[in-house]
Amino acid sequence: MEVVLRGIGVSPGIAIGPALNYRAEALEIPKYPVSDKKAELTRFEQALEGVRSVLRGLREQTAEELGERHADIFHAHLMILDDVTLREEIQSRLESEGVNVEYIIDEVITRYARLLSSVDDLHFRERARDIVDVGTRILKSLLHAERPTLEHLERPSIILAHDLTPSDTVNLDLVNTLGLATDVGGPTSHTAILARALEIPAVVSLRSIGETSSPGDMIILDGTRGRVIVRPAEATLARYAAQKQREEEERKALASGGYKLSVTLDGYEVPILANIELPIEVAHGLSNKAQGVGLFRTEYLFLNRHSAPSEEEQYEAYAQVAEAFKPNPVTLRTLDLGGDKF
Repeated sequence: MEVVLRGIGVSPGIAIGPALNYRAEALEIPKYPVSDKKAELTRFEQALEGVRSVLRGLREQTAEELGERHADIFHAHLMILDDVTLREEIQSRLESEGVNVEYIIDEVITRYARLLSSVDDLHFRERARDIVDVGTRILKSLLHAERPTLEHLERPSIILAHDLTPSDTVNLDLVNTLGLATDVGGPTSHTAILARALEIPAVVSLRSIGETSSPGDMIILDGTRGRVIVRPAEATLARYAAQKQREEEERKALASGGYKLSVTLDGYEVPILANIELPIEVAHGLSNKAQGVGLFRTEYLFLNRHSAPSEEEQYEAYAQVAEAFKPNPVTLRTLDLGGDKF
């Protein structure tokens, strides 16, 4: 029977295909006494160093593929990893309780994440998932557990998950990933920002996608309207397939039609301008023959990070866009951080 779920569309487009239910397996955390606390601390430090190396690699990969702005996601994870307060608490508990470090880390990370998740501010709630992601990396390193990935999918699929970490999204099999749907998240979540950058249709905040669907179910994902349809009826499937084909034909026609000015019948030129949030979207605007930027939403340079961008970083972002579109105009909106942004 057809089931329609409504969430928040965060990356536009229509995707149609089979469901791939992605679930990160829960870790079994042991608890046992340790006699050599110094050796246990060394084991902890070695795990941190291993995770640090992986995160640095992901940061470099993301900077190369998507730009520095998106790479800052992993810079934030490195900051969590090196947080002095977090490390001192783990070391203190190891000294006083004399139990294995995995057990302590799991308890500390869970408590920090629970505190952030209880805050009304959406921005802080989303940072709770960053802490859990970093904590899980440390635990898997200590437990020598494999981390599941979405790098190699067997067939084109729509990925359904409770949540996706930034590394899950960055390492997607782009050839076979048709769309993304998650139970949690918002427009400023890492999944949303990276999905838009990768131009993958995505819907978040669905609440129960995993409970509603089974692996292999036919899925329609409408990232423009924030809708996911599980096991669609034939008429629904035909309607969306026709709409998807129309949109694809329109894009192809626009891409192959050559550059033409938009001019009214009485000779008035109407420039077609792009609205962008991040410098990475410049290439998309240029490929669609935009004649400049009508609105550069500069507030997105300030989101999903622990400190404000420096004057130099802002200058470089603005200059990059201006250089790409010259001599056409680029309009910057001054910082707009209202209640809808957090």
